[in-house]
Amino acid sequence: MWTQFLKNYLPRSFYGRAVLILIVPIIVIQIVLSIVFIQRHYERVTERMTENLMREVLFLTEQIDAAPALEPALNQLAPLKQALLIDIGVAQNAQIPYNTRQIARLDLAGAEIIRVLDAELPGFLAADLISQPNAVLIWVNSRHGILQLVIPRRLLTTSNPHQLLVIVFMASVLMAAIAFQFLRLQIRPIRRLALAAEAYGRGASVPFTPSGAREIRAAGLAFANMRNRIERQNAQRKLMLSGVSHDMRTPLTRMRLILSMMEDSDEKAALEAEIAELSALLDGFLDYSRGQAAEDPELTDIIALIRDQIQRHQASGRIVSLRGDDSPIADLRLRRGLIERALDNLLSNALRYGKTVEVSLARHPDGWLEIAVEDDGPGIAEADRARAVEPFTRLDEARNRDMATGVGLGLAIVSEALRSHSGQLVLEDSARLGGLRAVMRLPLRPAAKPHKS
Repeated sequence: MWTQFLKNYLPRSFYGRAVLILIVPIIVIQIVLSIVFIQRHYERVTERMTENLMREVLFLTEQIDAAPALEPALNQLAPLKQALLIDIGVAQNAQIPYNTRQIARLDLAGAEIIRVLDAELPGFLAADLISQPNAVLIWVNSRHGILQLVIPRRLLTTSNPHQLLVIVFMASVLMAAIAFQFLRLQIRPIRRLALAAEAYGRGASVPFTPSGAREIRAAGLAFANMRNRIERQNAQRKLMLSGVSHDMRTPLTRMRLILSMMEDSDEKAALEAEIAELSALLDGFLDYSRGQAAEDPELTDIIALIRDQIQRHQASGRIVSLRGDDSPIADLRLRRGLIERALDNLLSNALRYGKTVEVSLARHPDGWLEIAVEDDGPGIAEADRARAVEPFTRLDEARNRDMATGVGLGLAIVSEALRSHSGQLVLEDSARLGGLRAVMRLPLRPAAKPHKS
């Protein structure tokens, strides 16, 4: 139960938890200092001051009790009363409060004063610590009747009992603010590392220099080295694919030349078909190797680009239409060649397996542009969609039935192109046409430049 409570209500970010770790001890120290130390300290101070003053009050009341008459005794004690700042007079019955213990609810020092009066002052009847904020009224029984004493409160307790609390609170706030600043500086390198890792996961490689504490620098340096190794491996792999593709075109050209000088036959047609498929395979290798080429983003009219691709396929007699919001999109920076290749692959793939294709656009408030390509073909099973975007994957299900074309790189090229723009490819069912709906999600912000190792 406690584990679930902590998961639901404790901060989820590292900065929030670090702040909580810093704030909780300060609050606990404030509570302990306020309740345990300060309360006891001022109670003891009030007790000692009240006990000392009660000796003087007791002396005055004893002198009054010993005198044969009240008025001569008060006149005789007038200089002493003035020196002690204690006023003593005869109390009228109407002046004695009904509640003999009149103190404020949160007056801790007042409660201690009443306790000492009960214990140390004989004949104590009542006390009033409310009616006069700077004085304490005390009623005492004597041989000459009930006496009323008016004593300044500052003689019984300290005048600013909460001053230390305020000082400690202000000092805690100041030190907490300084600690927050240092904590923010320590967490900043972690946030930069997290942002760099998140961007790299989306296909963008932002500049990153390890900084911060020794452990954080070590983690950042490990990430930077890992990123560089991955990019070198990708570059070597793409270079190898490109080199192999170029080198194999020469023997293919010679094979076509030899076949062109042969008489027509079934064997010749079969060889030409094999050569065409191998050529398509090499073209796919080249497209995939260019998928993450260091092409700089440029301002791109995405609407015009989509219309050009649609018109090119419509010119070949295919049914392709555009619907949705086609108003201009300003300040959209894209790697134009990659996006053209990705959209062409989606359209070609849809037209290969379906007869009708629709392209739609949608802009979302969260900053995404969605370009959806839908067809009326057999679609892709949900369990195979993650595998369909992997390189060199050819599904054996409905979309490849009776289809010998394709080398398994079409959707992989689209996914690579979108990843280099911090976007993603989403495959889902088409509710309008019943086939596959391939969605290109692009952020409506400039794409990061590729990192150069």
